[in-house]
Amino acid sequence: MTIIVAQHARRADEAATVEAVLADLERRVTPEASFVVLPENAFAVGDGVRALPSRLRDQALERLAELARTRRAHVLTGSWAEPAAGGGLEQVARLGGGARGGAPAAGGGGARGPGRVHPDGGVGVELRRAVLADGSTGTGDDFPVVDTESGRVGVLLGPDFWLVEPPRIQCLNGAELLLVAGSLDGRNRAAQAAAVWGIATLNTVAVAFASALGARSAGSSAIAMPERFLARAGAEECLLEAGCEVEHIRYLREPDLRFQQTLWFGLWARRPQLYAALTDGPAPGTGADHRERVS
Repeated sequence: MTIIVAQHARRADEAATVEAVLADLERRVTPEASFVVLPENAFAVGDGVRALPSRLRDQALERLAELARTRRAHVLTGSWAEPAAGGGLEQVARLGGGARGGAPAAGGGGARGPGRVHPDGGVGVELRRAVLADGSTGTGDDFPVVDTESGRVGVLLGPDFWLVEPPRIQCLNGAELLLVAGSLDGRNRAAQAAAVWGIATLNTVAVAFASALGARSAGSSAIAMPERFLARAGAEECLLEAGCEVEHIRYLREPDLRFQQTLWFGLWARRPQLYAALTDGPAPGTGADHRERVS
């Protein structure tokens, strides 16, 4: 399968950004693409987060669905802010498209179990996360995994990707590729960029991480396998492209008690009997001595 990750700079306004990003994808994405991944806040401008105007939202969805249909690719739209039903804003990301498939995955943003993405470019998975008071994106507890003709795929927004549990939950549910609409907006950007590979290794999974260029994101998009990066971006506009084989992920997950050939220990070698030490320990930042609790 071939993965394409979009990394674009912000333009003067949302309309100009939408046009620049979509025109570039329409011009350069070929039918060889299996997955196309856009970042968190894909069409935002400036420092703040505001709702993408409905006209631009509908235009972006229509053109991305057409891209999925004509290229027969799965397209993760990235996310953008929309008004939430209960007030405020929420980031919304959608996955659709593909050459084959059945009915859409169940339940939209609340979808937890496996499903299939829609084959005609329509939406199969929808993730929604609250926009917090400081403009950052909140975390959630729904981590969908869907079947595609190229393997089982997990969809994540950036804040969940950086937590230990969401990628692990998806991989334990069979995800062989993680599509991440993300961003790098912290001070330790070099460490964050390197951690994309670390997450791929520790979960024995392929990762396609999209990150835009702007006030709230510093690029560094990447496509990683457990052993290495397949493609990495710096702070330049680009479409990253790399080919990877899901069969290799399946091989790496095979049992290998001598730790010589596969990476099965990254995902499967676990000791659930130790979980109480994690869940019952003192709250982070309390300063309590944890040693007695786990001895």
